[in-house]
Amino acid sequence: MHFSKIYDKTKHIIYVLLKKYNIKYNNDEFIQLLTIKLWELSQKYNAQKSTSFQSYLYTRLNFYLIDLFRKQHSIYELLAPLDEIKCHQVPTTYFDANITYDNFFTKLSTQEQQWLRLKLYGYKQKEIAHHLNCSISTVKNIQQRVQVKYVKYYKL
Repeated sequence: MHFSKIYDKTKHIIYVLLKKYNIKYNNDEFIQLLTIKLWELSQKYNAQKSTSFQSYLYTRLNFYLIDLFRKQHSIYELLAPLDEIKCHQVPTTYFDANITYDNFFTKLSTQEQQWLRLKLYGYKQKEIAHHLNCSISTVKNIQQRVQVKYVKYYKL
């Protein structure tokens, strides 16, 4: 099938994703990048491995868009050292919530604090393992320890 026909049938996916992430700045640039990726994905699509062409495109374009955001963010941050990554990346509305978070943060070990900072900053497990100089299984163990402490601290 010719790409123009594929594009006409599936271009709504691009606009749904742009609306999902509320992209208003550089809208045209994202449309161009997603259209190029749409073409690449249409060439790679294998009907025997995927159930639906549109769900395949939506999932892959969604991940691609997230990767674009992360690359754009890392260009500006240039992978800031751990000391520069702030604990308060999550916006808090109330002062009490901020104090509660600070108190919980002090209950964590240094390695767990570093893991939490990187996780809140949006890094993947593989990237966190690279920054902490450990294996992915160690990162998973750190995550479990933080989750246990979180449950105990907030009594969920």
